[in-house]
Amino acid sequence: MRMRRSLALVSGVAMAGALAASAAPTSVAAVQQSKASHHIGNVAGTTITLEGPNQWTQSGSSFGRPWNQLVNEFHKLTGVTVKTDVLPLTTFSSVEATQLAAGTAPDLLFKQTTYQPYMVVHLNKYLERPNPFVPGNKKWLSLYKPQAFSASVANTLDAQGNFDWVPFNLVGVAMYYNEKAFQKAGITAPIKTWKNLMTDCALLKKSGYTPIAMDNSNIGFVFPYRAIYPQLMESKLSSLNHFTTTGQVGSAQSINLEDYAWAVATGRFSANLPQVKESLVLLKELYDNCATKNWSGITGLSGDGVGLPQFESGKAAMAFAVDFGYGTMAASAHFPIASMAFPEITTATTKLSKNIPPDGGTSTGGTSYLIPAHTTGNQLKASLLFLQFMASKYIAPWLAKTGGVAAIKGIAPPPQDKAFFTGNWGKPLKINPFSSAGPDVAPGVSSNAAYDGYLLGAKSLGQEVSYLNGLFQQGAGYLVHNDGWSSQSWASSLPGA
Repeated sequence: MRMRRSLALVSGVAMAGALAASAAPTSVAAVQQSKASHHIGNVAGTTITLEGPNQWTQSGSSFGRPWNQLVNEFHKLTGVTVKTDVLPLTTFSSVEATQLAAGTAPDLLFKQTTYQPYMVVHLNKYLERPNPFVPGNKKWLSLYKPQAFSASVANTLDAQGNFDWVPFNLVGVAMYYNEKAFQKAGITAPIKTWKNLMTDCALLKKSGYTPIAMDNSNIGFVFPYRAIYPQLMESKLSSLNHFTTTGQVGSAQSINLEDYAWAVATGRFSANLPQVKESLVLLKELYDNCATKNWSGITGLSGDGVGLPQFESGKAAMAFAVDFGYGTMAASAHFPIASMAFPEITTATTKLSKNIPPDGGTSTGGTSYLIPAHTTGNQLKASLLFLQFMASKYIAPWLAKTGGVAAIKGIAPPPQDKAFFTGNWGKPLKINPFSSAGPDVAPGVSSNAAYDGYLLGAKSLGQEVSYLNGLFQQGAGYLVHNDGWSSQSWASSLPGA
């Protein structure tokens, strides 16, 4: 909220006093205090640095014009300057992990990295205080949608029960498609089943299109697999759901990190499960029949979608992308774009299906940031102020221009994101294939590095299963050590426990 100076009548005596005072030397501190009085937060003149991957454009130096407008608005309100440092999509996680461990990370850091709780500022006490950008608010945490960001949501709290980060938006993944390409190929949207998808990929090829844009980025693997895997693992949900969100024996709405570590340690989960094997077979079928042929040699540059240059140029008919990727795609493509949920894998494809439509709903896995523990003084105050600003009405124009979905209450999602909220696809994801060592399958092994050999034909299914089992053990062992579960009796079988 902008603070406005009030106008007042000044008497002759007061005016004389003011003139006399103006003749006296003015200290630098007094000038700074005067400037700060017109801004929220009383840290005007402070500069902070925010670091993370580009989730909106292909640029290696800017998050795009909507982001620049957003931080400029923050500067007007607070007098604080936010510098944005863009990290490469393929290496940001390892770079941030190294910085956090060394105590050299900047003031605000993209949260999808590996860290231990002591490395970051715990936000619990701040979330209990008012948000200065929201008039009348008494508790910052109350501004968020509780089904997306609260203590009851899996993997929101760290192992010590702390809030370490806050979301700027929510993320959902869907399939965007070129309406003209579908019309030319005689395809009716949305594509309803896996069997239909395979047929339609063949039709699109005959019409001169690459069916699904693909590249070698981590999300190139993550986005399609998170749509396939949960459909086959639905039958295992109850046997893997062992802990509440606070670490007590019980259950939660979705599988959390402790569930995963426990299931690996006790043998309840491994790559030997028929459901896991079948998910790998179907993923390879998707790559072989639908994806860009030379995908492994195409570098992914943006976190908002997979192979977007191929899609935006009209060469590929479909692309996996997040809700906030719409703005960039719509501005670059010269054809009508629409979105749809991922097709259902039915018993017509595999007996392991339960004929349950896939869920993929929006979550806080999009743009979320934390503050490193070594951030102090005005840098800490300004960083907290920016996180609070990102939970206010001031972010509405940014969300609208990027197609983003708000993590806070009171801002309606843009109409182009309809597919992200339609039917079962709009429901929260109950089981995620990436509940492992942070963004990696095992420490230092990214998701695409773990699966690319199989997808490229360099490994057989049996070899991939054996390789994954070793990685799952390492990943679960890392979680046990990192999150303080080593004393649990079930953890003793894991490496490093």
